Amino acid sequence: MKSGRRSWFRWLGFAVKLAVSVALIWFLLGSVGVRDALDRMLAVHPAWLGGAMGLAVLQNVLCGIRWSAVSRAINQPLPFLAAIRFFYIGTFFNQLLPSTVGGDAVRVYLTHRSGLALGRVVNGVLLDRMVTVLALVTLATAMLPFAVAGFTDADWFVRGIWTVLVLAWGGTGFVMVLDRIPVGRLSRFAIVRGLSALAADTRVALLRIRHAAPVGFWSVAGHVNLSLMVYALAVGMGNDIGIVECLVLFPPVLLVQTLPISIAGWGVREGAMVTLFAFAGVSADSALALSLLFGVAIAVTSLPGAILWVLSGKRTVADGDTA
Repeated sequence: MKSGRRSWFRWLGFAVKLAVSVALIWFLLGSVGVRDALDRMLAVHPAWLGGAMGLAVLQNVLCGIRWSAVSRAINQPLPFLAAIRFFYIGTFFNQLLPSTVGGDAVRVYLTHRSGLALGRVVNGVLLDRMVTVLALVTLATAMLPFAVAGFTDADWFVRGIWTVLVLAWGGTGFVMVLDRIPVGRLSRFAIVRGLSALAADTRVALLRIRHAAPVGFWSVAGHVNLSLMVYALAVGMGNDIGIVECLVLFPPVLLVQTLPISIAGWGVREGAMVTLFAFAGVSADSALALSLLFGVAIAVTSLPGAILWVLSGKRTVADGDTA
């Protein structure tokens, strides 16, 4: 009975998220015009589109290297070829599961199945997600002075970026001291012990320069790469927008689309793109077409992850991978 009830709730959650995605995209298309958005998507220059697709593939490599650096920092070595392979598979599942973080569960499963300790694997994936968010908001904040002068009515956006920055780093600081909080008898619970281990791992990954430097570098590199992908698509569609504007405006879009309220971020991402890229003078139909084209490019370039999933079998991280 309980299993059937959980299954029913999962399907209900999926249906609600699908409805959110469809409703948001339907509303946006209705607001700007289906024909206008489609025409702009089809007008993209093939060379720029090809470049963007190449950057989408490169993104999985960069993220795999970042994850490997995080795992190495917490003394749970994950060879970078295995990390890239597992991350690529996770990216594919992100397109199927009801949020953009669903692939994280797949990464945990694959890595643990390959012989690494479950608790350490979970911490590695959580830290990978944490440093991604930190790098995202830090990059957007650092680029604000170079772009905000050209934005219109962007006061609330600037305040929002600074607020998220403070919350992100403040939350990370709180995580770092979780094992210093007296818990008494609560320490017998696995989740409490897990949070204590996560606190120690977070300090190691972010406070020791030999670990923080590569982790931070690859995290920022991933966000820069995605922003360049958006820039390539925007220029290919004839939009007048600079790289700096993309570096400021697209990271918050990535943050918003991780909210678990839609299917793979569809709809939520489009709404955020239309709202935020208006600061740089990008019209609603152009921003919508840009977001849809970005989503399609990510979905298409994630397909090799399905092949890697099929071929993964019972292969361990040691089979054919190098550190």
